[in-house]
This record gives sequence, C-alpha cells and structure tokens, in this order.
Amino acid sequence: MAAGRLGGPGTKYGPCKGGCKHTDCAKTREMADTLCTVCLKEIGYDERFYELDDKTLVHAICVETE
Repeated sequence: MAAGRLGGPGTKYGPCKGGCKHTDCAKTREMADTLCTVCLKEIGYDERFYELDDKTLVHAICVETE
C-alpha cells in the first residue's frame, strides 16, 4: 500500500485558496480535517497518510512506528 499526500491550498495539486464550490477541493479539505485514528490529530496537508480498508485515515508515521 502506498501512502498518499494532500497538497496544500493554492498549490498545484491542492484545493483552491479560500472558499470555492469545487467538489474535489471540498473533499480534499474534508480529508485534511479528518482526525488520524492513532494520534487523533488532523491528517493535514503535505503529510503522508494511509486510507485503511474501512475508509479511516491514519498518518503514515503513526502506522510505521507502531
């Protein structure tokens, strides 16, 4: 399984800066705001993460150090 990474707002692969109505931007912001199921901190932007089979998100560093 390969880790993913969300580009920050305003970057080439990130959501638009500020508010917009793009579906992809909204989903990216939603994923970035999701809490890691291990450390309970936001997944955030430019951080490696995994999406588990049950669709939960977890920081790669949290899984790799357990």
